[in-house]
Amino acid sequence: MREGTESLAAAVERLVAIEAVKLLRARYCRFIDMKLWDDLRPLLHEEISLDLSSSNGKPPIVGRDAFIDYVGGRFVDEPSLHLNFLPEIEILSPDSATAIWAQEHFLYPLWVKGEKHSHGYGWSEDRYEKVDGDWQVRSVRLLKPWIL
Repeated sequence: MREGTESLAAAVERLVAIEAVKLLRARYCRFIDMKLWDDLRPLLHEEISLDLSSSNGKPPIVGRDAFIDYVGGRFVDEPSLHLNFLPEIEILSPDSATAIWAQEHFLYPLWVKGEKHSHGYGWSEDRYEKVDGDWQVRSVRLLKPWIL
């Protein structure tokens, strides 16, 4: 229990929500890496914000269609692998959560001499909202990435 103030039922509800957010993030990464755009779409809030300004200096991409267009265009047929771990998930309300994920990614050819590739790591700060009973990704903000 949290500081002795949380009932058993509330603790179970909070832990179930945390596991749902973990599953959502796992599917989000797998669907991007496997280029399953139709499967990814319902995981995204209609007003999702993708903030990559820490790596590209550009304003956030806003909206589900804009997100799919950007990510789908960025990864097209190139291999990618996004690994997320050590989640710091906070359930703010029954319909709202935040998380910070340590992450590592491999983009483009994993290693081909002379080819562009990317092995990076850093953190992602996300917000989640429950819409019609299902958790969705509301925002993703990349924090200080390092690219090898």
